[in-house]
Amino acid sequence: MELRSRTLLIVALCMLLAACGDTNVVNSIKFVQTIGYDAAKNGVTSSAVIANYEEQGKLKLEFYVTESKSVYDTMPKLNMKLDFPIEYGQLRMALFGDSFARRGIATAIESLIRDPKISARAHIGVADRDALEMLNIAENKRDPYFLSDLLEQNMKFGNLPRMNLHSTFFNYYGSGRDFFLPHFTIERDEIKLDGLALFKGDKYKVKIGVTDSFLLKLLLEDSLNGSIMVPVAGGNQTRQEYFLMNSIKSKPTYKVIRAGYPASIAIHVNLKAQVKDVPQWIDLTSEDELALLEKSIEDYCVKEIQNLISLCKSNEVDPLGLGDLIRSRSKNWDSRQFDKHYKELTTTVVVKARIIRTGASG
Repeated sequence: MELRSRTLLIVALCMLLAACGDTNVVNSIKFVQTIGYDAAKNGVTSSAVIANYEEQGKLKLEFYVTESKSVYDTMPKLNMKLDFPIEYGQLRMALFGDSFARRGIATAIESLIRDPKISARAHIGVADRDALEMLNIAENKRDPYFLSDLLEQNMKFGNLPRMNLHSTFFNYYGSGRDFFLPHFTIERDEIKLDGLALFKGDKYKVKIGVTDSFLLKLLLEDSLNGSIMVPVAGGNQTRQEYFLMNSIKSKPTYKVIRAGYPASIAIHVNLKAQVKDVPQWIDLTSEDELALLEKSIEDYCVKEIQNLISLCKSNEVDPLGLGDLIRSRSKNWDSRQFDKHYKELTTTVVVKARIIRTGASG
């Protein structure tokens, strides 16, 4: 019994020492929660936000900036300014400045995706200015995850489609598709999401607004949330009036009509919606006026979806992956030929809206 007790005591002491060792390792590392990249004259300016939990319940954000020839050199350069080594194990957001994104971000996303300590669910985005300037404003929130939480909330409950590091990497290397990233701006000294940055290859090409972001969400996924203002004609009004439509559930389907050139695709969207804040002359108990609102939703969405597709074709970006869809229906698909004829691609769009919930009239 004495030998057994001693053995158990030794095992317990070893476990305690191991636990203490792990704690010391954690306490000897600084984790980057958010990082920014900006174009510099001779390379890249990197800025890192690090949460320092000095005391229980007290958080201090540390902000570090360095310049290097490449994103590959960011970590060593940052380490030269810190008393503890840094890791990306808690990284939730990488933000690219406008000029950096337009120059190309392939090196950055490849570096991020290759780091096994970085989650594939981490977010990346584009600022309408230097990332350094925007992160300085975000620092005032005293929350190292403010940008990623802002984005997550708007993807789950708002107008933005789902996206993260993994989906970006997939769309970048996927044949016949282009990726997109959330676009951040500043309004009255507050950070705001104002749409999506569409990319061609790894270069930021064109921005779309919040309404187009909602339409892209309808076209890419079974959307459960998001809202837009829809114009409605009727009554005795002399000016255009609008009502607020919330998406409750939507499902897009695609059919390739012609895979050869010029290619043709049919798009059908089933949309279940809620309407509220409607003009006062609308009677939500009237079947005829509900039908008027449903027709207004359908006509508006069809028109704006076609406008969005035209914008994408004119800028040679394919966030819908129409090229990939045609590739899946073609035996001899060629990406260069598709790009050459992309502007000639035709689409027919049908939106079927059904209002299943109504709110109080405006």
